Amino acid sequence: MDITILMVSFLIIFMLHNLEEIFTIEKWHKETYPRISNRIPSFIQKEIKQFNDITSVQFSLVVFVLSIVVSALILIALITQHYFLFLGVAIPFALNIFTHPLQSLYLRCYTPGVWTTLLLIIPYNILLFYHFYKAGLLNLEMIISSLVVMVFLVPVFLLSHKIGGKWG
Repeated sequence: MDITILMVSFLIIFMLHNLEEIFTIEKWHKETYPRISNRIPSFIQKEIKQFNDITSVQFSLVVFVLSIVVSALILIALITQHYFLFLGVAIPFALNIFTHPLQSLYLRCYTPGVWTTLLLIIPYNILLFYHFYKAGLLNLEMIISSLVVMVFLVPVFLLSHKIGGKWG
């Protein structure tokens, strides 16, 4: 499989996953969270409570800002063949392999994003990392460069939440 196809496919899977979260997050926080909140450790509840009033519109703005940055990084990576830019986006997204399913198992309920994680993100990442490894693109230099991109994405992520909260 061509690396370019995998990189472009990322955007489709990224958007489908975020759409699942957009469509379910507001209702989940209103209906499910109050019922299961006692299962969540108190130090995590403090973080979750700041999202209790998040609307689908606010979350959509967060996703929109992130999507612009992610799309730009992938486009630059495709044009320049600096694949570390793409991996800097793909690796944190791959962590969904653990977060959504583990949250659902721990809370014993559906959590927004779990279906696309199980049905799309896990199979996609198996293919992605297999083909990147096979092409010789997974090496220490590539991973370290990707970590720099991930650090850069933290303020983008925080800014996107600030924009979503302010304009949503």
